[in-house]
Amino acid sequence: MLSTTVVVREAGTGAAILVRLKNISLSGCYLETPRQIRVGTRIRVILQTSGIHADLWAIVQRCGDAGVGVRFTNGATVEDWKCLEYLIRELRDNALAKNAAP
Repeated sequence: MLSTTVVVREAGTGAAILVRLKNISLSGCYLETPRQIRVGTRIRVILQTSGIHADLWAIVQRCGDAGVGVRFTNGATVEDWKCLEYLIRELRDNALAKNAAP
């Protein structure tokens, strides 16, 4: 399972929340969050790890007790989608390496 910390900003308030990324694809992700975010809320998901930075807009699609599922709508720039693809590969490679370690 993928797991890294990311920053989420609500579009309306701009308030930053540190959340835990638990699953990700090119279409969206699941975020564990200490605070509820309503379905339909537009948020910025800022993903960053070892020099890779992707700034993406998303819509909250579902809420659960432990977090939210979001659908990506667009990146702040065209490069953000390329960074997202690279970031997904890096996170998966790191998770595979960690699981393969004795």
